Amino acid sequence: MRHLISISAALAAAALVLPATAGAASQQKQETASSGTVSATLDYTVVSNFEARNVKLSITRAGAAALTGDDVSRACGECDGSVPLGVASGEPNGSLTVRDLDGDGEPEVLVDLYTGGAHCCTVSVLYHFDAASGKYTRIVHRWGDPAYRLSDLDGDGKPEFLTSDDRFAYSFCAYACSALPGVVLRYQGGRLVDVTKTYPDRIRKEAASLLAGFNDARKSKTVRFEGKGILPAYCADEYLLGRGSACQKLLRAALKRGDLAASGADLAPSGKKYVTALNAFLRKLRYR
Repeated sequence: MRHLISISAALAAAALVLPATAGAASQQKQETASSGTVSATLDYTVVSNFEARNVKLSITRAGAAALTGDDVSRACGECDGSVPLGVASGEPNGSLTVRDLDGDGEPEVLVDLYTGGAHCCTVSVLYHFDAASGKYTRIVHRWGDPAYRLSDLDGDGKPEFLTSDDRFAYSFCAYACSALPGVVLRYQGGRLVDVTKTYPDRIRKEAASLLAGFNDARKSKTVRFEGKGILPAYCADEYLLGRGSACQKLLRAALKRGDLAASGADLAPSGKKYVTALNAFLRKLRYR
C-alpha cells in the first residue's frame, strides 16, 4: 500500500539471498563508516540466516581510540543473535552510520540490527560522545517493522528520522491492510523526540492519500475489511492536524452506509463497536 513507510521490501528481497548461507561456515564481517574526525568499525560473525554473534563496535575519535569492542547486542537487550541490518538488507554498509544528528559538530554513531521475523524488527543503538565524561553514551530505539530512513526535511543540516507508527499494525486489520501513520523523530538533547506535528504538509498529504485509499476500497467492495485498517491512520493524521471533526464525520458516514459492517474476515469489531474501539485506541496512543 502506497501510504506505508517500510523497508519490508528490501528485507523480503534479502530473504531470497540469505538462505544460501544456511549450513555454511561462519563468516567474519566488518563494516566501516566515518564522518569528520570520527570513524567507526563494526565487526561480527554471521552464523546462519538472521543470526550473528560477537557484534562489536569500535570508535576512533580525532585519531585516538574512544570505544573498543562494545558489545552491541548486549546493549540492545533483546538483540542477542540478531544480524546487523546490512546483512539482512544486502547492503554492504547498511548497518553502520556516522553522522552529526543534532548539529553540534560532533558526529553520532548508529548501529542498526535486525531481529528477524515476517514483520519485525529493526533496532538502532545510537552512540553519542559526552564531552564531560570523555566517553560514549548510548540509547536504544526499537522501530518495529517500518524501520526508518534519514532525511533533512527542512535543510538545516540536521537529519530527521522518518518512520511509521508500528502500533497500528494488526490493530484493526491484517498487516497487509493496516495503514501506519507517518512519524518524524529528531535527535536532540540525547534522545529521539517526536516532531511529526511540525511538518503539517506531510501529514495533510498522507491523510489525503489514506482517504483516497479508503474510497478505493469502497469502490472495490473491500471496505468492510480493508477500510477498517485504513481509517485508524487517517483519523490519527486528522487529529494531529487539529481536524478530528473530519475523522468523526467520515466515521458517521461510513457507519450509516454500512462500510463498517462485519466482513466475515475481521480482526476488528464492526459497526458502532468499531467506532468505539477506534476512538479508544486513538486516545490510548494520545492522538486525540
